[in-house]
Amino acid sequence: MMERDVHLKATDLLNDLQFKPGDFGNIALISGQPQRVSICLERINNPVKNFSTMGYTFWTGEFEGKKVTVGNAGMYAPDTALVTEILCAGGIDNFVRLGSCGALNAEINIGDMVIPDYAIRGDGVTRYYVDDNFIPEGDNNLNNLLFDLASENVKCHRGGIWTTDAILKETKELINPLIVKGVVAVDMVTSPFFTVTKLYNKKASAILAVSDNLITGEVGFTDIRFLDAEYKMVETTFKIIKEIDG
Repeated sequence: MMERDVHLKATDLLNDLQFKPGDFGNIALISGQPQRVSICLERINNPVKNFSTMGYTFWTGEFEGKKVTVGNAGMYAPDTALVTEILCAGGIDNFVRLGSCGALNAEINIGDMVIPDYAIRGDGVTRYYVDDNFIPEGDNNLNNLLFDLASENVKCHRGGIWTTDAILKETKELINPLIVKGVVAVDMVTSPFFTVTKLYNKKASAILAVSDNLITGEVGFTDIRFLDAEYKMVETTFKIIKEIDG
């Protein structure tokens, strides 16, 4: 019989990777998509690879005198929870996630931005972390900063987001009640990202480029507006670094 309370902790994985305290910066820019990570890496000076394992790689460098960590932190709810917990245990205090989402409003266009204030938990992993009544929320100050900065260059929206594990089962029976509650977008990662950072008392926010619209049926994963939005997200997140202590 297993006698330990838990088999693995995030610190166990970091020790196995020979991670040392202070290897990470106090600010992390993370994404599930490698191309967004590459765009971020182009902007930091002297990036040093912290580790590469299980398909996740992180670098830490410098931007305008601040130590910044950049890497791919999961594309789906389970791996997002895993990698976010590792980063939290590694001492990062401020997180900005560069992601994408589907819009739940006909007036939200491909290439617009969404700053989610909170997440509705349609994923499976967060129930292992918190009870059913827990509402994952982003840091309000970071959300305000991101919204103001992003709004300078692109149409930006705020509200709730629904995180789901089943992108091909986004049915009207599930979506319409969420719209009534004020949810403006859907994705696959924000719920565990906000949940884990909140449990570790970290500050976290997300900026999401709109890739498709569930109301109009428009799909824009290869649309130039969506691709251009990825660069605008990076521009916005590097502006916010100047406003974060650390």
